[in-house]
Amino acid sequence: MKRKYLSLLLAVVMLVTCMTACGGAGTEDSSTEQTAGSGEKILRVATQDPQVPLDMQLNTYSNIMKVTDNITESLLTTNSDGSLEPTLLTGMPTLSDDKLTYSFELKDGVKFHNGAVLTSNDVKYSLERLVKKLKMASLMDKVEGYDAFFNGEADEMTGIEIVDDTHFNIHMSEVYTPFLSVLSTPYCAIYPAEACEAAGDSWGMTELYGTGPFMLKSYQTGVGVELVKNPDWHNGDVKLDGIKYTFIDDSNTGLLEYQKGNIDVVYMDASLYPTYANSDIKDEIHTFEPFGGYYMSFNVKDIPEVKVREAITYAIDRKALCESVLFGTATPASDFLQKGLIGYTDSLEQFEYNPEKAKELLAEAGYPNGYDLRVTVNTKYPTTLTIATALQAQMKEAGINVEVEQVDSSAWTDMKANGGVTCGISNWYVDYNDPDSMLYPVSDGHSDLNSSFWHNDEFKQLMIDGVQTDDETERQAIYQRADEILTHEDFAVAMLYNETLFYLKKPYVTGFEVTSTYRTMFANTDIVTE
Repeated sequence: MKRKYLSLLLAVVMLVTCMTACGGAGTEDSSTEQTAGSGEKILRVATQDPQVPLDMQLNTYSNIMKVTDNITESLLTTNSDGSLEPTLLTGMPTLSDDKLTYSFELKDGVKFHNGAVLTSNDVKYSLERLVKKLKMASLMDKVEGYDAFFNGEADEMTGIEIVDDTHFNIHMSEVYTPFLSVLSTPYCAIYPAEACEAAGDSWGMTELYGTGPFMLKSYQTGVGVELVKNPDWHNGDVKLDGIKYTFIDDSNTGLLEYQKGNIDVVYMDASLYPTYANSDIKDEIHTFEPFGGYYMSFNVKDIPEVKVREAITYAIDRKALCESVLFGTATPASDFLQKGLIGYTDSLEQFEYNPEKAKELLAEAGYPNGYDLRVTVNTKYPTTLTIATALQAQMKEAGINVEVEQVDSSAWTDMKANGGVTCGISNWYVDYNDPDSMLYPVSDGHSDLNSSFWHNDEFKQLMIDGVQTDDETERQAIYQRADEILTHEDFAVAMLYNETLFYLKKPYVTGFEVTSTYRTMFANTDIVTE
């Protein structure tokens, strides 16, 4: 099971959550009065209807995570700067000298929302449940006993050892230094074993108990979610009395609701940014840059010549793509790793649009009269079609004749699995703040997910070396070299751009931000009515 392939779905949900509005001081006043008059501080957030259980072990959509981040907690939290801090633990875990055993101590007396006390058994249950539910199972694939448990040959993962109610060890089958970052993801949320097991299919629908600052009051598909303050939160009191998520799938409706003052926080599609950037709500627009981006993925069986792939790289006008097609809301990118991730460097060439050089490279590769390229896109995701159409026009100047093939999701999945995509438009976003998470889709053994079939011995060894050291200087050199091989030597992919994403927040809402891993937590949020 490939743990991060579904991050593509998460990224797409990020793109299609297109809600915004324009309004002046009158709107803010009416909203503030309404909130204050209720006697409670209820934050009102617009989001899309997931129509599935609120369970990140079952579904990886970002609109689920925006809710569950405030209900459930993982053992650790990744901060916006990439650092880790203990959440349900007394301190950071200790690591054995051979780097194969992590030892943990839970905070004493932490309670789930149903009153059950958190124990080591809940941790073991939750991490094993993650494997059983399959979606993100291989987040645990370096834990001792994973294979036997995943294949149904064992009843437990032997690598998760319960010492007592508050102490447990996790034994690794091999050194994997990003493991603590893995444990900070929402997929590794800790559930109360007895209640979760008893709830069955109701978990995430009518029942969902975590240890977080807010508790699930109701969840109605087609309507929304209501959360109330957890009065016994182990990390102290929160300022909000609750959160009300309203499901609004139509962007125009979301805009009107924000304009009327019925919504406090709403995510805005990048295509709408130019319209409102200079409006009277410009100061309510906030941005964040997720770790990830869009790129062209090549099937190296269909395009075996490195010079052809290099020619395609120079035939892309990234600047025009970002400024004209993407409304100035994206940044041209030539490297897979971006600033903020270990391995990023500004020393690699940033590819300029050079159709003449592309022609020369094609001629050297044996194509003096031009090259025919089929680019396949999934019609479910209109952004990829927009990009492919723009590239079709750009590449014509380099003698590359692009045929844009549109297929539905079913055909796309089959073609990917069977290597039928010669060239595709892909995107990728990290599950945790580490270059291993970013480079995962193109790493050896997984690139077939993108119909790539690319292999490089040095790159493969670098990916192994990168997770077996925790020395940041060493890791910087390792992943910098890996990116260079991927994007500037083998041209296994052609990076296109990194995104800037947008949300609107009323001025009276304080104390939160959306992180580069798209985590949205309201524990420190307040509504200031004065």
